[in-house]
Amino acid sequence: MEIAPQSPLPSPGQPQAAPRSGKRWVWAILAAGLALAVAGAGAWKWTRGGGSPLLQGAVLTPPVPAYDFHLPDQDGRTVSLSDLRGKVVALTFLYTHCPDVCPLIVDTLHQVHRQLGDLAGRVAFVAVSVDPSGDTPAALREFLSTHHVQHELTYLRGSLAQLGPVWSHYFVESDAKDVHPGAAGASPPTAQQVGHTAVLYVIDPEGKIDVFLPANFDPKDLLTDLRLLAARNR
Repeated sequence: MEIAPQSPLPSPGQPQAAPRSGKRWVWAILAAGLALAVAGAGAWKWTRGGGSPLLQGAVLTPPVPAYDFHLPDQDGRTVSLSDLRGKVVALTFLYTHCPDVCPLIVDTLHQVHRQLGDLAGRVAFVAVSVDPSGDTPAALREFLSTHHVQHELTYLRGSLAQLGPVWSHYFVESDAKDVHPGAAGASPPTAQQVGHTAVLYVIDPEGKIDVFLPANFDPKDLLTDLRLLAARNR
């Protein structure tokens, strides 16, 4: 079914922070924003079920070009989304001190990666930080090691100036202290929770967003979508 947009999001290039409300996942707002992003070009719809294999996430029809970015990874190497052209990319947004949703996403990605087999070389898992100050290179490496994905997931970080446009173009909100400096107050530095949009995009080998899934996605759904999109590039 087609989903009509309910409320607009800020236009790309103008990052907006979510209120500091702990866990505030704006899945409905994200869906509306993506629908607006493709208004006039096609429809946002679910295409589950049917006899032949179909993409299992929320499908963008037609696919939307993914915003390119250039950010350092956990080892300081600059990674561009365009560098991954030719692969299917699963792109999500995380922070290392997250107590619940982010570990769930990463652990599910790990499950999926173990089932890719020979397809693993044609798929890339990428995470972009939503916590510029907290996600240091050391924190990224520790997070990847703790979740056993250091050879499976590329974790990208940066300053607020670097990350803000990426969040905006992917309709991601963050209430990290960098976004609201006054919220940190005079308390000593601690690992703090960051409210942010939790979503996973699936980008095809041509660099277009075909599908997106919620944070609690079924690993079977992502595995199906990765296989179908990789098959298009044979």
